[in-house]
Amino acid sequence: MKPTIIEGYKGVMPLDLSGVDIKYHKIMIDQHKKDIKDYIKYQDELPTQLRYENTTEKALDLLQKDREWLKKLADKKRLEQFEKDKQRLQGHIK
Repeated sequence: MKPTIIEGYKGVMPLDLSGVDIKYHKIMIDQHKKDIKDYIKYQDELPTQLRYENTTEKALDLLQKDREWLKKLADKKRLEQFEKDKQRLQGHIK
């Protein structure tokens, strides 16, 4: 069975209709859309500093930047070690 997934929105997770009888899809999709509209309305009522994009989304962005930085650092250290190993190996071959 092909998975049917309806995109979510920020704090609303995607809707997975896999394994759901097709006769319920329209009802569930309509409810999902209503949930997203309600979520947007709720977010608009919150003070700016408490909204999803200024809390959770901001933290996720920082975590992603940290991961990228750590990967670059690890890649640099691997490259340095590779060069040291290469020089050491060349010294033994001569």
